[in-house]
This record gives sequence, structure tokens and C-alpha cells, in this order.
Amino acid sequence: MRFVNSIPLWAMLALASCGLEMGSSFRGETSRGEASRGEASRGEASRGEASEGGGNLDVNVGKAQSAIEVCSTGPTTFGIDVSRYQGDIDWNLVAGADVKFAYIQISRAIDDIDPNFEVNWAGASSAGILRGAYQRFQPDQDVQAQANIFLDKLGPFEAGDLPPMLDVEDSGGLPGATIAQRTREWLEIVEAATGVRPIIYTGFYFWRDTVNSADFTDYPLWIAHYTKDCPNIPEPWTDWAIHQYSASAVLPGITVNTVDVNHFNGTARDLLALAGAPECGDGVCTGTETSDRCLEDCPPCQRIGSLGDTLDDKGACFDVGGDPQYMRTEDVGHEGQLTWTHTTDAEQASNFGQWNLFFDQAGIYFVEAFTAAPHAMSKQAAYQVLHGGEDTASVVNQSAIDGWSPVGEFSFAAGGGQAIRLDDNTGESNEQDTKLVFDAIRLTRLDPPMDADAGVEPGDDGDNDGCQAGGTGSSGAGALLVFALLLATRRRREFR
Repeated sequence: MRFVNSIPLWAMLALASCGLEMGSSFRGETSRGEASRGEASRGEASRGEASEGGGNLDVNVGKAQSAIEVCSTGPTTFGIDVSRYQGDIDWNLVAGADVKFAYIQISRAIDDIDPNFEVNWAGASSAGILRGAYQRFQPDQDVQAQANIFLDKLGPFEAGDLPPMLDVEDSGGLPGATIAQRTREWLEIVEAATGVRPIIYTGFYFWRDTVNSADFTDYPLWIAHYTKDCPNIPEPWTDWAIHQYSASAVLPGITVNTVDVNHFNGTARDLLALAGAPECGDGVCTGTETSDRCLEDCPPCQRIGSLGDTLDDKGACFDVGGDPQYMRTEDVGHEGQLTWTHTTDAEQASNFGQWNLFFDQAGIYFVEAFTAAPHAMSKQAAYQVLHGGEDTASVVNQSAIDGWSPVGEFSFAAGGGQAIRLDDNTGESNEQDTKLVFDAIRLTRLDPPMDADAGVEPGDDGDNDGCQAGGTGSSGAGALLVFALLLATRRRREFR
């Protein structure tokens, strides 16, 4: 995002020296403006902590306050934010009123989901209005549950949609440090799921006095301050992304209530960039980027070289699923650690382990699993190998070999999206106390590796049928020699 606004140091010092007294002249700063949307008629008070016991943006009437106004230094772009209190919206008429973007409420509490979200979400898009979703945050409610509601309603984040927004204006009676900690928890959950950094909506006094000016400057600020041009910014922010300057606007297409109106701090092109697709090469793995789509931004957990490699359960490529209390580790096995759980005869798996694979080269690889006694007890360990678009099961008796147990030969594609998974529902009942081991996986290349530079088999320079004493042929011959030694070693080793 490009923020076009800043305040010179001399201006900050001049304003500070004036001791700018806000007091009762708080210039209309309020929260999201639900009373203006008709909530007062539904029995809810208008904004202000005195009316809701710490629930909304505190205007602190009568207090002497110091603040710095931050103005846009360039063009701004017009937008709105809506909820069910705007009723049925004619989005085509809204678009005709030069509205370029709209943020749409998903929920305002765990038990208060906005019933109009889906229709508003679709309507804004069909009218050609850039859309974003927001959630009114309740810090005294379960953070994960709130984030799950947001993500479930939003669905997969799509390039072209605006970043998620968290509406932080309720305290729930909690201290500022707790509000800040739970706010950050929500932001990190949603950013990890969407690949997009969310925006924080709040007000000057609420953030300063209730959240205690916590530092979230790594997140864009949406400031609620009802003045047309230059809002007050809570420290430590020094600029704003979006300014909500009124909660009582009247627009064509919205007839049930008034509506919140906003300025984005930039041009329509800047807004489009904010809603753009992830950019490969920017050093950040976001959105739909993966190791296969953008290796530069999304390096894999481990790259399996042209001759193969070993992935240990201690490594970043190993994931566990299910209830973690049933997955144990022991200081034995490959590299001094293994993971295990008990088997079940249930229809569905309760716990599983998965090794995620990324290959530098496509090829045929011999797969082995390390099965250390006495923990490796299952005789029906079904390894599910996802390879080159196929899913193949291989049943292994883990108790047969104390060491490397063969799983099989498989053809893998270059890149990621491949894995080896082992579920606990082997068919051996839990009452038998049978242990299922997840330890290292070893992959050994069986077919000749390809020359990574030339894209041909080592030693084949396109002109020569034989081996060369030097040049590119010598490196190819060396690779083949290593390959042959690996095969010979595998065939004569003892499984210990």
C-alpha cells in the first residue's frame, strides 16, 4: 500500500508548542456509528463509554487533550462501510454515486452474525465496487472463534479484494494490554490464513486511553474522526490509510438509514494496488503464492536434491495432525528423536503424521522409513504416498526391521504438492496398546539424475556418445558414479 501522507517535524513541533486543547471540541470523533444506522431505535445507546460501560470509542468530553491533525497531501478516493443497518442496498445506484470501495460487516460478536453479508458481498462486486470485509472485535470473547467466523464467511481470499479490517472500538471491560494482545492475536490468525495484512479501525481517544497507545504501526490505520479533511492520529501512528469522516451521509441506493463514508488516502490506482494480486519477487510469501508458483518468495521447508535426501520428524517438513496430547516424542530413533502414537481400528484417523516433499528433479525414488525398536510395533502401518498426482498406499510391518524399512519405489514430479502421510487408524485396536512410529523418511534416486543446467542426462552433450575426460562430461560421470555407489550401498547394507 502507498501512504501519501506525512507531517514534517517542524509542523509537529509547532502543534505541540501550541498545546492543542481538544477537550469538548473533539470534532465529532466517534466509533463506527451504529446509532446513526438505527441501532438507537433497537435499544442500543449511541457511542461513548458512558453509554455502554466501556464499549465504544470514548470521546472524553471535557478532558484537555493534545493531538496532531494529519492531512492528506494528495488525492483521496471515496468509499463506504455498511452492515445490516443499511437494509437492502441497490449497489448499482451506490456505484453511480462515485463510490469506489465498500467494506462490509461480517459480524459484531460471536452470536451476532450479519445476515446481509453474503448479499452485500456479491452486490458490491457485481456493481464494480472494490470490496473488503470487516469484523467488529469483542476482546472479551474467544479470539480464535471470532477469527474463524470471519474466515469461514469470507472464504478463500481472492486477489482484487481489499485487505481484511478489524474494528477495534470495544473494551469488554479489559485492560489495555489485554486488548492489545488479543487484537494482535486476531490479526496474526487472519493474516496467516489470507496472506494479506489486515487494517485496524479505531479512534484517537479509544486507542490512546483504552488501548494505551499500543504500537501497531506495522498495520495500516483506519481512523474514525468526524471532520472532513484532517483527522487526529493516535500515537505511535504518523499517517492513515482510510479516514471515516461521517456516519450520517445520505446516498442513492441506501434508503433505510444513513451510511458511514470514508476517504482512502490515495488515488483509485493506489486503491487497486492495495487490492492487487501477490507479486512474485517482492520477498513476501502471501495470498495464493506457493513454492511451486513463486519459489523466490516461498522457499520450501526442505529441497530434496537430485540424488535424494532424508527428512526427519524433527525437521520443518514434518507436520502432525489431530489432538496433540496423543502424539508423543522419545529421545531415541534417527538423530535421537522419534514421534509415536497408539493405533486404532476406527473408520477415520484421529492422529497422523505427514512429511511434505519438494523435489528439485522429477524421478524415481526409493522410499524408506526409519522404524526403531521397541517403539515401532505396528504390523499394518499404511504409508500414503502422494506422488506426481497419484496417491499410493504401501503397508509396512514396522516391527520387522529395527532401522530402515522399505516403503517402495515411486515416481515423483519436480516441485511440491507431494507428501507421505501415516494415519493412526491401522486397524489395530487401541486396546492392544500398539505403537505407531513417525521418524525419518529417506528418499534415494533410482533413475539417472538429469543435468540441472542442460536439461539432459549427465554425460550427454548432444554431440558425443561416449564419456568425456573433462568439461561437462566429467561432472556428469561423477554424478553417475555417486548414483551407482548409492545403489550398491543400498543393496548390501544391513537393516540396523
